[in-house]
Amino acid sequence: MTAHPILLIEDEHALGTALSFLVRRMGHLPTLVASGAAGLAAVADGSFAAVVLDIGLPDMSGLKVLENMRQLGTSVPVLMITAHATLGHAIHAQKSGATAYLTKPLDLRQFEQTLGAMLASALPLAAASADVPATRAATLIGAAACLRETFIGIARACAGDVPSLITGPSGSGKTLTAAVIHAHGPRASQALAFVACSRLNNAAAFEEHRGGTIVLEEVTDLAPALQTRLAAWLASAPDGHPRLLATSALDPRQAVADGRLREDLYYALTTLTIPLPPLHERSGDIPALSGFFLGVRGSGPAPQLTAPVLAALQAYVWPGNVRELRHVLDYAATLSGGGPVFLSHLPAHVAAAAGPATGASSPAAPGELAAALGRWLDAQLALPAAERPGYEAMLERVEAVMLRYLLDKHESKPTHMAAALGMHRATLRQKLRRAGLQRGEE
Repeated sequence: MTAHPILLIEDEHALGTALSFLVRRMGHLPTLVASGAAGLAAVADGSFAAVVLDIGLPDMSGLKVLENMRQLGTSVPVLMITAHATLGHAIHAQKSGATAYLTKPLDLRQFEQTLGAMLASALPLAAASADVPATRAATLIGAAACLRETFIGIARACAGDVPSLITGPSGSGKTLTAAVIHAHGPRASQALAFVACSRLNNAAAFEEHRGGTIVLEEVTDLAPALQTRLAAWLASAPDGHPRLLATSALDPRQAVADGRLREDLYYALTTLTIPLPPLHERSGDIPALSGFFLGVRGSGPAPQLTAPVLAALQAYVWPGNVRELRHVLDYAATLSGGGPVFLSHLPAHVAAAAGPATGASSPAAPGELAAALGRWLDAQLALPAAERPGYEAMLERVEAVMLRYLLDKHESKPTHMAAALGMHRATLRQKLRRAGLQRGEE
């Protein structure tokens, strides 16, 4: 096997050392630098088979380093890593010419597989774009960990032109996701058309459409005969055809098993699949979502949510997801008359989620915590006795979630995390190891 020179641009010494060790174990030759400027100098002076680049560098963003690398004319494959996966980062990295994108805490096995695949292909997955817009009208709001896979999928869809399937429960934002992909994709200057499959009675919507992007909403509602036509049309890929995006509230694999989706159409659409989580799995995003929805209602100042209201919003289970949240906020803002929003302004079933003990000065977090933990505990207690975890096992699982979240917040830097939390580093290392989160960062 050929030993390839690999450049690692990572400012966290422990993680950089661990990645260097892994690269050597793979049989390659690592060069480790700790800043963007040093990385650019190394790229200018040497020839590398691949670059591993952290976004959070001390002197400049890794995204800026990537842009500068591409301006230097190098097409070396680049693996971006970040502690904070956001939609903006993912799209920017992909359109600037990143080959792959991983999030911290790193799964070292996934890192090794990704780097190996990059070296095997020796080609970046996306060419650098001269136009990387900073903002667009269509965007997704949130920073929850469960959105990372979503953001990475959207970024890949924006960089290409392949058919893509967007999945998620009703009201979770599938239509908006399609609009984001179109707005940041190669056909952004062309038309975007939404087609409800339940009302489609002929194939002209996709067979006779030219250019742009078509979004087939709830593709499992498409009549069997039209599914056959669509699968054949996708296989033929005629000149001038539009890009096809599809959405589904159903699990597409289950839809195939149930006979609601043709298997050949499933494979054609799932070249790229983008999952959207339900709102109750990312209740930490509700303050930001609420601020956005209230801010775009009118030209005046946005109504302010009181702490008990925010507690109720974060504790409620949201069967209608983001769409239901927006309707509830419109209702509450109308009743408040532009003033602060109190529990009395919420629909009764949403206000009840705050619990009877929530007072005017109660913080928002306890309502969310009690609701989320209660749902999880109910699920554990519903397991058969032989599978049900004991108290200590449940406590360890809860602590593991806390540790992973806090590690993400401290950019996967255990040393910084221990100092911020007033914890001895050895104690933190033990806890991380027990939780399966110690992967060479320390």
